[in-house]
Amino acid sequence: MGRLFLVEFDQTPEVHFYCCRTCQAHIVLAQHCFSRMEQLREGLFKNVVNVVVDERTRREGFFQVEDIHCVRCNKPLGWRYIPAQPNGTVLLKLAHLLFWDGARLLNADTLLDPVVDQENQEDHDQENQEDQGNQGEEDEDDQGPDDNVDID
Repeated sequence: MGRLFLVEFDQTPEVHFYCCRTCQAHIVLAQHCFSRMEQLREGLFKNVVNVVVDERTRREGFFQVEDIHCVRCNKPLGWRYIPAQPNGTVLLKLAHLLFWDGARLLNADTLLDPVVDQENQEDHDQENQEDQGNQGEEDEDDQGPDDNVDID
């Protein structure tokens, strides 16, 4: 048996990716996810790496599919539709993946939309910092709904 060479993505704050939940082999960059089905906890991805395609086909609903396994631990991760979709589109089960958000590994199946969630969190953090800076600077001329104002 030959050596196993795995593709690894940079683990920096700018790079987000999915990896195998069992052995943490890197599987696909987050930017290559083009559809997430939250109710089914599945996602459609292109350009996956470190996977092996099982040549035996089976039926999944109306489609013929080939199972996809992690190349390191052989855990089933999802499947590829037959005939093969353009640009290597595969369906991956999010319950079998972890998500690297640039700082830590998270369960992929509990995230709604990792990239959007990350952007929303950054916006929320920025708003909180601005609110804390403006906390002691209230205008005296500013009258809120509880202020008593006489109108003649």
